[in-house]
Amino acid sequence: MDQAPETGPAARAVGMLLAPVVARLRGDEQGYCVLIDGVLDDGTVRPAVRAAPTVARVYLRLAPPPDGQAQIIATYADAARACFEHEAVSVGAECLAVARVNEQMGDELASIAFTVFTHAALEHGERLAFEGAVASVWWAAAQSARLREVDPIEEAAAICRYVARVA
Repeated sequence: MDQAPETGPAARAVGMLLAPVVARLRGDEQGYCVLIDGVLDDGTVRPAVRAAPTVARVYLRLAPPPDGQAQIIATYADAARACFEHEAVSVGAECLAVARVNEQMGDELASIAFTVFTHAALEHGERLAFEGAVASVWWAAAQSARLREVDPIEEAAAICRYVARVA
């Protein structure tokens, strides 16, 4: 029997992040809660939260010019408030800010920004930090796909496959 190759830590972190994003995109509230609780029970929140700005940045980069990114950022808070707690929405806004700032920084400064974001997010507690990370990626994925007229669920699966190959 052929076994799938072991994925690296980065691929696992992205998978942990994107699984509840996909559940939210599908409107599967029960699946979303099971996935969130699974990550919390496994104690693997930190890598998933740390991966969120990178994943959000991918979706922001895919948003069509001239104002796709700005449109995603501007509509995030109102949309996220309908699905997430206030503190989680705030964490998600910080995640999107780090995702955008990263393009203007070098790798070393970007790494510091990710570390600071992760630490600050986790000060809200693991659940809120993780849900905030999920909220930011959920909205970036949904809107980026909508603006480009592609299926956000298929795109999330493709991103997971890509990260698993290169991580």
